[in-house]
Amino acid sequence: MSSDLATFEQILPLLGVRVFAYDWLRRTFLTEPTKDLLQTMSQEGFVEGFPFVDDSELIHEGVGKVSKYLKEKDVLSEEVYNQLHWDYTRMFIGPYELSAPPWESAYLNKERLLFQEETLNVRRAYLKYLFLPKDYGHEADDHLGLELDFMYQLCELAISKLNKQDKAGLKELLVDQKSFLEEHLLMWVPDFSKNMAKNAQTQFYEGMAMVLAGFIELDLKALEELLDILG
Repeated sequence: MSSDLATFEQILPLLGVRVFAYDWLRRTFLTEPTKDLLQTMSQEGFVEGFPFVDDSELIHEGVGKVSKYLKEKDVLSEEVYNQLHWDYTRMFIGPYELSAPPWESAYLNKERLLFQEETLNVRRAYLKYLFLPKDYGHEADDHLGLELDFMYQLCELAISKLNKQDKAGLKELLVDQKSFLEEHLLMWVPDFSKNMAKNAQTQFYEGMAMVLAGFIELDLKALEELLDILG
């Protein structure tokens, strides 16, 4: 077995874990909760199996809150389902003042305006990979759900590069993901997550705020490890 093949086999599990985590996070934050997502998360051991749960106090505590909520509540009942929808809506959509606005520019722009330079910088990162958000032009590109979706798409593409044994292409993808984390998500999501955890009316969203903050912090270390292994 060549050294590259051995390296690819070594890093494949971690790449797969990152796909799983970003898929779950993007589905949680991009839109109001769907019954399909809640049903999946309610499966025995699903939430408890979130990546790095034993390596981060934030993830561990967040997983505990989400798991407790899903076990104690019938999330598919109309009453609880509507409570979750309202919790998402009041924090991220409106109609009242948002307690946890889900856009990067709301934290990094001095006037806290959308569609500013921060949004354009995110768009430039997307365009390198021809990533065009579904609601392009209507939803600001720096919405949390879109940034997480972008990371998910690059995780999927990284596995594709690995399967093609394209080491150079894989390294470029991982470097770009690391840059996106450092220059975007890690610059504002910690503050967003604190706002969200403080203002959430359900343990589900309080816990997911912690899981999100803990994961992106550890994902930076994961990317550094992957790049170190690739050399």
